[in-house]
Amino acid sequence: MDPREQAIAAQVEQAVVKRIEDDDLTLPSLPAVVGKALDLLRRQDFSFAKVAAAIEPDPIVAARVLRMVNSAAMATREPASNIAAAVARLGGAGLHSFLIEISARSVFDSKDRQISQASRGLWEHSLAVGLLSRDLAITVGGEDPESAYLAGLLHDIGKPVVAAMLLDAEKRLRGTRTQGWLSVETWIEVIARCHRGIGVTLSTRWQLPQQAQRALRDWGAYDEAQPRSMSNIVRFANAVAKQKGLYVGKVNSEENDALVAAGAALVGMPLDAVKILSEALPELVRERMTV
Repeated sequence: MDPREQAIAAQVEQAVVKRIEDDDLTLPSLPAVVGKALDLLRRQDFSFAKVAAAIEPDPIVAARVLRMVNSAAMATREPASNIAAAVARLGGAGLHSFLIEISARSVFDSKDRQISQASRGLWEHSLAVGLLSRDLAITVGGEDPESAYLAGLLHDIGKPVVAAMLLDAEKRLRGTRTQGWLSVETWIEVIARCHRGIGVTLSTRWQLPQQAQRALRDWGAYDEAQPRSMSNIVRFANAVAKQKGLYVGKVNSEENDALVAAGAALVGMPLDAVKILSEALPELVRERMTV
């Protein structure tokens, strides 16, 4: 990074950090229909019929739920032809996770071309970490697979929020938006340094399971005292996704390979088993992107 760009990046990053510290944030809310459906699912006496009735008025959410149930990953001989059947087939935990996924994906969508281009890769990485975190939780045990999926899916949810803030900060500092002011590489580096606190705040606002919230708060080095903790599983899945090329930004291959090896040792999986588990990950992500 040349000195001029480094100085500009520092200014922009300082402006973003100040907004986070001042709680001067406009965080995305759950879509109304999703919020209502999730409220119903949290009740012990919830009924699939009531949840289906809450989802049906929103054609976009309803279509996504139907596509998910009838996708290659879940398809049966008899495709679900209505929301009631789709909701029942997903089940309470599966539907909860998918509704959060729909909401998270909307955060990564943007009408701004610069954000949109970067966010597609961010969303692919998030899906990869979520899917792999769930598979790891099932394989090694000790953690709820759906909570692991949500923690993995949302571990980078702050990045598109910071991306929008970066563009706004650029506009404030310059008075106009100028293409190429910061290189894409620098832009991504600044996002990577600022996003974590927003993700933790958003996980609380969206009332994620406590296990998932803790995993996002405890993000950092591996916790050797709790080898199969959810934060370890998500950090491990994150490193494996990077190893598979599902990431936006710079990756130090040597350091990342060490993280994969350390994670495998902690959760008790041979590296050959990790390779097998993650072999189909790029294809699974591509399929999920179409749902």
